[in-house]
Amino acid sequence: MGFSPCCLTENIIVKTALVLEKFSISRGGAERSTYELACALADLGVDVTLLAGKINTEGLNNLPFRTQQLNVKGITRARQWRSLERALTAHVSRNKYDVVHSISPLLAADIYQPRGGSILHSGNRHLRSYNKPAWAAIKRATAWMNMGRRVRINSERTVCQRRDGPILAALSEYVARQFRTDYGLPDERIRVIRNGVNTHRLRSEQAVSEGTKFRSLYDRKGDLALFLFAAENPRLKGLEWLIRSAQQAAKQRTAPLRDFRIMVIGSGKFKSYWSLARQLRLDQRILFMGSTNHIPGLLQMCDAVVLPTYNDACSRLVLEALAVGKPAVTTTCNGASEFLKENKYGFVIDHCDDVPALAEALLHLCDRNQQQQMCRAIEADRLYEKVSMKRHALELLTLYETGRVGF
Repeated sequence: MGFSPCCLTENIIVKTALVLEKFSISRGGAERSTYELACALADLGVDVTLLAGKINTEGLNNLPFRTQQLNVKGITRARQWRSLERALTAHVSRNKYDVVHSISPLLAADIYQPRGGSILHSGNRHLRSYNKPAWAAIKRATAWMNMGRRVRINSERTVCQRRDGPILAALSEYVARQFRTDYGLPDERIRVIRNGVNTHRLRSEQAVSEGTKFRSLYDRKGDLALFLFAAENPRLKGLEWLIRSAQQAAKQRTAPLRDFRIMVIGSGKFKSYWSLARQLRLDQRILFMGSTNHIPGLLQMCDAVVLPTYNDACSRLVLEALAVGKPAVTTTCNGASEFLKENKYGFVIDHCDDVPALAEALLHLCDRNQQQQMCRAIEADRLYEKVSMKRHALELLTLYETGRVGF
């Protein structure tokens, strides 16, 4: 299905189908981001219907958009995927939409917006995150067994190679490069629309109040630098290298630089990282806090976010830090690094395993004056507007209506 701009006037509502495989707000990540996008589009007057093979709206009341579960069947993930393709094609043939905007690579879509980047690239970077040669070899040797991933890569390749395939709405230039390299997708099929987050809940009075309380608990004397790391897959997000860089930074730190604490958030498997922190005598500096529903307050509390990731299309965590006026440290393998202007709003390192560079970035942020200078620059340049989901939705609406991005 080729993309045709809607050519609408201000008085006509865009009817949009927003498609993904599964939808549950509790899962976070791409599903949380899609929820925020649906809300933002609805706030702009778009008539949104969220379509998915499985939908869980528990805890969500008075949604500003409709939801409809598609009839998806199958025991294996590959069969479920094929069933989703057929169900979506049948649904859009029976229902009139101005735009079919899919998070998954489906030919029935007008716009394809992979919130995790290229599936092929993501899989390769995932393999790279196994830094132990034996594990990496095993994972490479058994990658072909992941039929669900293989069928999605084949669908993504088909979507890109079809002349009448959907427009790619890339969350970053980093993602756009993946599709040029992996599939040879031409520039006329690519629009870069950088990711956004819901800034209102992050900057709310409740978040600020929680941040003040948390700060008083973890920095009672007011002499610490508090860094936040959050991830469900700590290996992929570079936690090992962050811990090793913390050891080097602790050895190199001298007065008047503040001592630091790194707060690790997530419900993933952290036991080996806790053991590594103890082995390196960092158990007082690396604090494992488990999962939490208080990310806005923790972002308000911290001095900076640190995410030395192997791969991120455009990390929400980094955008959330900028939204509350805090600098971030990340890698060039994170599309969100495109918001960090040459050390003006944070630090970007080339490789997540570059321990000296990461340690140096931590030490720079232990300098209260340098950290506060970055905070002032972020607020003065109003980055909370540039990283907002409202801005993201406005650019998408422009794409819906004109086929180009002009913001």
